[in-house]
Order: sequence, then structure tokens, then C-alpha cells
Amino acid sequence: MDGIRIIKHSNFTIKDFIRPICILGMPGIADVGKFALDSLIGQLNAKNLIDIIFDDYPAGAIVDESLLSAPKAEVLYWKDPNELRDLMLITADAQSLTPKGIYKISNFLTEILHDYGIKLIVALGAYPVSSRKISSKLPKIYLSATNRELLKHYLTESDCEKIQKGVIIGANGLIPTLAKARFDIDGLVFLAETDNIAMINEDITDLKASITLLEMLKKSFTLPIKKKYTLENIEDITKNLQIKRDQLEKDLDSIQLVDSEDKRKSLYI
Repeated sequence: MDGIRIIKHSNFTIKDFIRPICILGMPGIADVGKFALDSLIGQLNAKNLIDIIFDDYPAGAIVDESLLSAPKAEVLYWKDPNELRDLMLITADAQSLTPKGIYKISNFLTEILHDYGIKLIVALGAYPVSSRKISSKLPKIYLSATNRELLKHYLTESDCEKIQKGVIIGANGLIPTLAKARFDIDGLVFLAETDNIAMINEDITDLKASITLLEMLKKSFTLPIKKKYTLENIEDITKNLQIKRDQLEKDLDSIQLVDSEDKRKSLYI
């Protein structure tokens, strides 16, 4: 497909996976779904299957410990030692920059999931609400699905609530929807409550919402996820992240790169 480059890390085929399901967590509001997915990848020690470089991702290189890499989507896998079900895990460094790009990469990923025999997609994200409505210590989780029977089953088996109306923006909602329409792959979308200020403030990270999604995955799909977090240390981690973010912003503000021609402040990173 034009504008998409695939880097394969394994030659696995559909025959190598046992009843696989896909768990998806793309960047979004407060990065709730992505942090949950990244944590799951780390806990399960998931392995790389495919990297996808797409020309509608942000035009810049990512620097990590002085190493450069292009923004990409990642498809990873986990082989269940108990042979109950294997997992395919999908995340990305960024969402596509245009609606057309989001459709293109979402369609491409649904084709990959179909080729590997995925029968269920579970997408993770955030559900912004007024902070006044977040009354409990643990955020609520809201659920939508691609068919009524699936919705009814997981509403019965979990403490989730229905999403009555709305729009799930980006690949987290589009991939399950397109997969159902094109290949009859069932889909679930779990959204954890977060403060709606996160919709206008990109610096907010809601770890509590992400960990609530992980706990839900552990119960619903019998995954070997260790409880590494408590409410107290989540709050400590959040505070430490904010301190580091504030320091970074202070450091950036102190940098003055002066253009000799027009004396404008400029910074390329």
C-alpha cells in the first residue's frame, strides 16, 4: 500500500497462533489506552512481530538515548504458555495526522489482523467526563461493542457501563468498526473515565485510568498481570511525572537559539 512500509521481525503465520485475540491501545486522550497497552507489553514480555512506518505520521525522528527512529505502529505477540489464547498487541507512537490517514492505517491493520486469524479485537482508551462526576477512587469503565450479544455478555460479566451515544475518535474506535464491517471480526472498546481537561491539555497523563483498564483485562481474559500498582503509588508516580514535565518545560524555556538575521527564538527537536 502506498505510503506504508512494513518491517517484519518474525515469519509467524496464522498456524502459529492459538485462538488469538488482539488488544489495541493507540495514543489518545491522556494516553490512557497507550499506557495500559505499553504496560501490558512489558509485563508479558511481548515480542515484536511487525513494525509499520507510515508517511502520515508526524514528520520527525524520535530520539531515545541518542538513538534515532521513525514514528511507527507496532504489532507484537504473546504466546500463552497455558495454550488458552495467544495475544496480538498493537500500539503506535502517534495517531495519523489526517482523517484519511487514520482510515488508511486502520484499514491496513484490520487486514493484518484478518490474515493472522484474529476473532476478537479489544480496544482501550479514555472517556472524558467532568471531574465533579468522578466520585469513586477507581474510574468507571464504559463499554461499546460491534454486536449486541457481545455487549450484553461483557456488561453481565464486568462492572462496565454502556456508552449510550458519542463518537470514539481515532484508530481505537475505527479499527474494531472496520474489522467488523470488512471481515466480521468482533470488537470491544473499553474506555476508562478521565478528567475532560485532558481533551485540551496534552500534558495530562492519567495512570489511574490506565491501571483500571489493566485490572479489567486481567479479570476478563485471565491474563497473568501482576498488581504492581496501588492507588497510593499511582499518585506518587503521577506527581513525579508532573515534576519532570515541569522541569523539562523550564529547561526548554531557558534555551535561546538566536537567528542572526531576524533574532527570532527557534528550537528544533
